[in-house]
Amino acid sequence: MNKYISLIKATMSEGMNIFRVNTKKKNGISKMLLPIFLAFVLMGMMFFYSKEVFDVLEPVDLGYVVLTIFLILTAFLTLIEGIYKSGNLLFNCKDDNLLLSLPIKKGVVLFIRIFKFYVFELMYNSIFLLPSIVVYALNTNVSFTFYLVSIIGLLLFPIIPILLSCIIGSIIMVLSSRFKKRTYVQTILTILFLLGVMYFSYNMNGFINNLADTATSINEIITRIYYPAGAYIELVTNFSALKLLEFIGIHVVLSIVTIFLISKVYLNINTQVKSIKVKKQRGNSEYKIKARKPIFALMKKEFSRFINSTVFVANAGFGLILFILGCIAITIKYDDLVQAIASSGASLDIIKQFIPIALFGFICFSSFMTSITSSMISLEGKSINVLKSLPIKPYTIVKAKVLTAVLIMVPCLLIGDLILIIKFGFDIVSTILVLLVTILAPLLAETIGIIVNLKYPKMDGNNDTETVKQSMSPAICVFLGLVFSGLIAFGMYKGLAAQVNSNLIMGLFLFGFAVIYGLLLIYLNKTCDKNFNNIQI
Repeated sequence: MNKYISLIKATMSEGMNIFRVNTKKKNGISKMLLPIFLAFVLMGMMFFYSKEVFDVLEPVDLGYVVLTIFLILTAFLTLIEGIYKSGNLLFNCKDDNLLLSLPIKKGVVLFIRIFKFYVFELMYNSIFLLPSIVVYALNTNVSFTFYLVSIIGLLLFPIIPILLSCIIGSIIMVLSSRFKKRTYVQTILTILFLLGVMYFSYNMNGFINNLADTATSINEIITRIYYPAGAYIELVTNFSALKLLEFIGIHVVLSIVTIFLISKVYLNINTQVKSIKVKKQRGNSEYKIKARKPIFALMKKEFSRFINSTVFVANAGFGLILFILGCIAITIKYDDLVQAIASSGASLDIIKQFIPIALFGFICFSSFMTSITSSMISLEGKSINVLKSLPIKPYTIVKAKVLTAVLIMVPCLLIGDLILIIKFGFDIVSTILVLLVTILAPLLAETIGIIVNLKYPKMDGNNDTETVKQSMSPAICVFLGLVFSGLIAFGMYKGLAAQVNSNLIMGLFLFGFAVIYGLLLIYLNKTCDKNFNNIQI
């Protein structure tokens, strides 16, 4: 048992350096304080939203539903995130050669990988769930059993979404491993699964209505949709020791069964994923070497690195795909949308006038929430020393990463732009403003991402998933994206409420973006060489 505990401890310590404080360095404590500060800010926001929802539901004796809302929301986000994380977390990891060579069962190796996944999700889930629990406890007369059930629940809630995502991730890896271009197939299947989950969620109203016709209470509806939520609410409102044991037992049994089933095929899948398929060629083959300018060669390398990482593509590409699908949905559902807005008293002309500025805001939100460069430095890993040895300025290397990210984003945004511009016939000024923000917003977002990644790189990730999803730099960029999006939405709302022309509002935002981008370029040019050369493996 001690050797297993030591193995888990060693595996957990690797890749968890985001939470490690190096007291020998002057900025060690400051780096530790930043993620703690961001966590408390997010928890504060969740506390505010929980209180707002609770105040609406409490007068009709449904205050406990606030717990259910945040629980189901967190489980859904965990499942979505886990689908494209699980495959890379379980298979083809850098420490496979070490772990798989040890005299331990493959199920133990699999358990360690899932457990590490679980610990990260437990921390993230707590940020969203703890505030709702505190709000309910402060505004309701709760007993000791509420705190007991809530603590146990916090530990158990991530399990089922993680297990489901691991099963789906394993299925995707099995299917993709049968193809030569397995990375591309894995990426396509992952995105299709994510879109399928989103579509199911969007069309769930009919399913819930059917349940409501047969269910005798809200708790019964919740239980039929998602067992952990229903069981938790039942324990909170009507505690039973037997029900608590059942709640714990189901999660434990599901964990054991899932790990046992996946472990049976784990080694075969992992071997297949690592295998290299070679295409035989007849006759003599000639190799042609084509010279390129350094900036273009670096951009080609970055693009190749991007498309060959499933989690990287899914993390960035899924948001861009949703942007395109959102633009298509607006054109298809335009009449229904107009009727819904018109019910508040707005005329058709006013609604149509607001579409360009709505698209402007949608572009900004999609750009700031899709930070590709926040992981590009970290993904270099040990090869960062190769880049340092090249006779190229670090600023050129960094610029290549930013330009590659922008070239990935802009075509996707342009597709959505053209759909709405053609559908609604934007005037020339609105069209120019929308096209300008389609270029400037990604430039600004990706420049912020590379600056943050240079400051907080993670060079020791075991796989792309740890680097892209479980490091400080992407977390900071997501937080900054939320802040920027909120400020933009607030500014637009205030401008429109003051009856300021929408084109003028967009123009002012573009001017602000240009100024901020110029200042960031000056900062990046001054600090890039130092920060890049200070990166250590």
